[in-house]
Amino acid sequence: MNKEMLEKDYFNDLNKIKETIRQNQNKAMVYVNSQMIMTYYEIGTIINQRKTWGSKYIENLANDLKEYGKGYSKRNLEYMMKLSSVFTKDEFTQQPAAQIPWYTLVKIMYTSKSHEEMLWYINATHKNGWSRAMVMNQIEMKAYERSLIEPSTTEVVKSDDSINEIFKDTIVLDFIDKNDLKTEKDLKNKMIDNIIKFLNELGPGFTLAGKEYKLVTPTEKEFYIDLLMYHTKIHAYVVIEVKIGDFNPADLGQLIFYVNAIDDLERTEGDNETIGLLLCKDADNYVAKTSLNKSLLKLGVSKYKMIEELPEYLEKRLKEIE
Repeated sequence: MNKEMLEKDYFNDLNKIKETIRQNQNKAMVYVNSQMIMTYYEIGTIINQRKTWGSKYIENLANDLKEYGKGYSKRNLEYMMKLSSVFTKDEFTQQPAAQIPWYTLVKIMYTSKSHEEMLWYINATHKNGWSRAMVMNQIEMKAYERSLIEPSTTEVVKSDDSINEIFKDTIVLDFIDKNDLKTEKDLKNKMIDNIIKFLNELGPGFTLAGKEYKLVTPTEKEFYIDLLMYHTKIHAYVVIEVKIGDFNPADLGQLIFYVNAIDDLERTEGDNETIGLLLCKDADNYVAKTSLNKSLLKLGVSKYKMIEELPEYLEKRLKEIE
């Protein structure tokens, strides 16, 4: 291809990009982020058609697009190329990628190890409203890998998608040093001291109703629930019992009593059935699932892990389900 033809194609590309920018700059402000990312996708598509032209082509574009602001730097143009290369046009329009902040999307694209992982984080970010910092924290805590492991719950939970989403195989307590834990009280206190991080890890919708929540029966017996939550999306109380050791089937008896008691004594007409979660150090998969089998209550067992324990645990569990 001669120089004259190269220059002609280059300026055609430049004009296409400028026209794309101008068209999308006129969209309503409410769609600014979405339109911007759609613009970036279209620009990335144009640039990817000239991959064989080398980096000088991108440098020239960045220089000639300065009038449109810092969003068209060489690095950002390379991000746009990445965006266009990881999505087909149809796939991109079907994903909420254009609805999350640009640099959050960039972080997800460059840190995900697979296409499936990238799509999972994009959808989770959109659904949960994660900030960029929260996304990076979830990636560090291997949220995607953990999502591949089916949590131990009763069958009644599995039949309800909205409730099933609140149960996880593992809860990561990245704010706790395992050497600081001697008793269950230590564990509960650390959770309360770091309540915002703990609630974020539990997932959207959780609010704290009380720590060591006092329950008084009609016969004047007093009991104390480790953590009583209320889920604002499901509109139900969530009883969380914390055990510093491994799962023991006997622990379910206490949880079942608390779930039934909250249903009887605290639940109002606007509340759905109470949910129970046993949070323990570890749990044998067979023992946990067998213990929950045939229960008509909404119960689950999750394991808490420190962040340094995750790699070994996930490697073992993911091999079991391959």
